[in-house]
Amino acid sequence: MLRRISIRRAELLQPVAAEALAQGASSSASEPDQLADGAQAPGQSGPARGRRVTWKRALLAAAALFIVGAGGAYSQKDQIAPQAADFSRKVIGDENTARLEGWAFQIEDRAHKVKYRLLGGEENPFETKELQVQFVPQSAARELTYFVGTGRDGGQTLTAEALGPLPMQFPVTQVIFSDPQPGEGTWSTTGLPRNTAGETLMAKTFIRPDKSRPYASVGVLLVDKRRILLKMVGGTLEPGGDRGVKGPGVIPKDDYKSLLVAFNGGFKGPHGSYGMVANGKEYMKMRNGLATLCVSKDGTLKMGEYGRDFTWEDNFEACRQNVILLVDGGQVSRRTTEGNDTWGYVNVNSSEFITWRSAVGITKDGNLLIGAGNSLSADTLAKAMYSAGAYMAMQLDINGPYISTALFYPQPDGSVRADKFMDSMSPSAANFLGTRERDFFYLTLDESRYR
Repeated sequence: MLRRISIRRAELLQPVAAEALAQGASSSASEPDQLADGAQAPGQSGPARGRRVTWKRALLAAAALFIVGAGGAYSQKDQIAPQAADFSRKVIGDENTARLEGWAFQIEDRAHKVKYRLLGGEENPFETKELQVQFVPQSAARELTYFVGTGRDGGQTLTAEALGPLPMQFPVTQVIFSDPQPGEGTWSTTGLPRNTAGETLMAKTFIRPDKSRPYASVGVLLVDKRRILLKMVGGTLEPGGDRGVKGPGVIPKDDYKSLLVAFNGGFKGPHGSYGMVANGKEYMKMRNGLATLCVSKDGTLKMGEYGRDFTWEDNFEACRQNVILLVDGGQVSRRTTEGNDTWGYVNVNSSEFITWRSAVGITKDGNLLIGAGNSLSADTLAKAMYSAGAYMAMQLDINGPYISTALFYPQPDGSVRADKFMDSMSPSAANFLGTRERDFFYLTLDESRYR
């Protein structure tokens, strides 16, 4: 039994009363060798080995919680970042917040480069694992009667108009990499709403515009101008909230049956004071020298530099401005690398911020282009839109939490299903079916001009 007693060597050298030794041996025999938590029994001498194990476990648990918490915070960064940025602007001002954002973008960009170098990454934003099946309502086909020859009256003259409208012409694309990814720069109709085998309403492609960042992909959606109405909606807070001009922030329920696409608008009202007129309201005043997209009451689209290419017209239904043109007259703008407040509202060189960016443009034929992608500067976004066939293009909002393009698929029960244009986009596609604080665009099917 004496072998169960833990006694230091120094204590063995001290005289111990036999009675005390016997008492210690007796108590030792009645106790377990070690308590359940590793601590020593009261009165037992020697170092507290169990206590050291407990502290190690606590440190490991704290480290694990920190890693899990940090991972969770990073996964929710797109939800946290907007509130954090707004709070920072109130505390340290716009300029200092922009500098912090610039540093954060630099760190994130370096992390993306290291990750791609070590692990690779997705370069095609449209890689899908499942085949999308959709319900496409069809209108009744026209019946046409033709008579061969010229000696009979009646019937219809065989003309292009009688045969129906010509199909949409895809713009010529240009790939930047010598080894393009499968599908890069090639127009595809796969998975897009309302397309049929005989008629193409919209098509998509992607362009990688930055050789130093092969993972930076811009997805571009092409839509036939003859078959859509573009509508603009002011948000409940942006861009006119600071002026007391609040928008509806919603897509009217009556438009759900013909809803095709929705995508984000431009910068917040105070962040550049870029003009917007829509919903019968002037959210921000229109200004000369800015990239501008306008839609007329008959659905005609017009894009260019306001004051140079056009000014306000009585038949305009809505207009939105945002910084300067990315693509101007079929050429990448020479101002895409300008610093200061050209690409934002602060004096920080925001043109070089590497982050999510979005854009809208038109082709030489006037068809609509909607683009968005990750890890972009203003210049690489411009190159991507130009490479996809843009004749005019302007930047919309930037930063992941604000970039969203949704596709809407009609369902047999009359409802619509919302899907992201690119899976890597952060916001839910269904966010356009609720009330939004920020302005946005949406498209409805309208074939009154389809001829």
